[in-house]
Amino acid sequence: MGASLVILRKDLLIEVRRKDSVISMIFFGILLLFIMNMAIGIGRKVDPELAAGILWISILFSAVLGLGRTFSLEKTNRCIDGLLVSPIAPSSVFVAKNLVNFSFMLISEAVIIPVFFALYGDNITVRLAPLLVTVLLLNFGFSSVGTLFSGITAATSRNEVLLPLLLFPVITPLIAFTVKATGEIFAGVPFGEYSSWLRLMAAFGLIFSCAGYLLFDYVMKEN
Repeated sequence: MGASLVILRKDLLIEVRRKDSVISMIFFGILLLFIMNMAIGIGRKVDPELAAGILWISILFSAVLGLGRTFSLEKTNRCIDGLLVSPIAPSSVFVAKNLVNFSFMLISEAVIIPVFFALYGDNITVRLAPLLVTVLLLNFGFSSVGTLFSGITAATSRNEVLLPLLLFPVITPLIAFTVKATGEIFAGVPFGEYSSWLRLMAAFGLIFSCAGYLLFDYVMKEN
């Protein structure tokens, strides 16, 4: 974890100085919310499940912008070669990049979700605790898959095109679980009726985080 924290600190410091990834994620997510608000009709009330779909489409599409830059700094001047020859294990690099993507998503969601409630919150029951659990589980699963595929596509010349093509078919089950759970949270149903969706989200994230941890040695060597 010591090596992972060093890489995490380095990436977060760079983002604090440049502010390009998080700001672009926030701007794109809010832009999608406004576009969909105009498409369905400004001021129109939406049912909870549709609102959940709008929320997560905005967040996930904006999060892809951050994933595309996960290894962009390492590709500059072949800095990734320094990681390969260093004593840092590839699994530590995966953990660090996973935490970076998780953090970027959390920061952008702290802005996007309040804007979402301002636009669509008229017909929604606000329950912060279960919504926070859903956000954390979604971020865990998405960042685990995204970090793995970001590493796979980093060596390609068109990684910004290839990454979404590989990513979205894999995370489709996670999106479905999240929308179902969030829709029922927004509808105010009891916890027991959507807890199974949360367990599936946790299992998805655990499977892909373990897969990324074990396979990242091969991913790094291909770069």
